[in-house]
Amino acid sequence: MKIKARDGKVYEVAPAPPGGSHEVRLDGKVVGSFVLLPDETQVTVKSKPATDALLVDIADRFVAEGGAPMGIS
Repeated sequence: MKIKARDGKVYEVAPAPPGGSHEVRLDGKVVGSFVLLPDETQVTVKSKPATDALLVDIADRFVAEGGAPMGIS
């Protein structure tokens, strides 16, 4: 799913099973990932321009656009 983040760039977020890691790519390069848990979002920064805050923003927008697995909202 393509997600436009607060930095104005469009990131590609890969699907994942519930509790799995969603890879976040910019221009085909993995910049980070996130895991949607019931009470929190765990993020992993792999390269710039990703930051913890940016990955949380992308995860929030991903959920808002219907990308959350069943049972997480």
